[in-house]
Amino acid sequence: MGCEYDALPDDPAAYRRRLAALIEAVAALPSVCRRVGERELWLRDPAGPAEGWDEAQLVFGDDCVRLACMTPLSAAVRADLRALPQLLGGARFVDDDGEAAAF
Repeated sequence: MGCEYDALPDDPAAYRRRLAALIEAVAALPSVCRRVGERELWLRDPAGPAEGWDEAQLVFGDDCVRLACMTPLSAAVRADLRALPQLLGGARFVDDDGEAAAF
């Protein structure tokens, strides 16, 4: 069973201005295993098997980053997700009900 969250930037205008640079900064995180197009990154535990399901998908939208979790998140992926709000210049994760999510 999967779940989805949004990383809502504290300053959406700054997020939009810096979007390309933000994607490149996030792409450098250790758990990023593949890139699809300009705005989609996939994360997987670097110590995990090379084959199989990737753990999480990040899609950089115009106003937020959508996180879709396909499997339970490893400690390595959770660590990178905790770094995401700082890279965005301040952000918070919320679930579909607007409740805060903690990684």
